[in-house]
Amino acid sequence: MPGAFPERIVCLTEETTETLYLLGEERRIVGISGYTVRPPRARREKPRVSHSSAPRNDAILALRPDLVLGFSDLQADMRAILRESGLT
Repeated sequence: MPGAFPERIVCLTEETTETLYLLGEERRIVGISGYTVRPPRARREKPRVSHSSAPRNDAILALRPDLVLGFSDLQADMRAILRESGLT
C-alpha cells in the first residue's frame, strides 16, 4: 500500500539512524544528525542537518521529510519549530 509508511525520514539522533540502517531501511533516510558516527557509512551517504539542539531548519525543510525522528525533551525546542513548519 503506497504511502502507508514514511518514505523521507530525517534522523536527528544517531540511534534512529543506526536502527534504520540495521533494519535495511537506510534508503528512507534523507538527513542525519551531525553527531552521527554509526554506522560509519551514514556520514558518507547522508546530509547532516543538525547538531544536537541546533537544527538547520532550512536544510531539514528542503529535504521535504514526511517524518522527523528526534529524542525526547532534549530536543523540545527543535521539535516545536519543526512542528510549526508542518512536519511530523
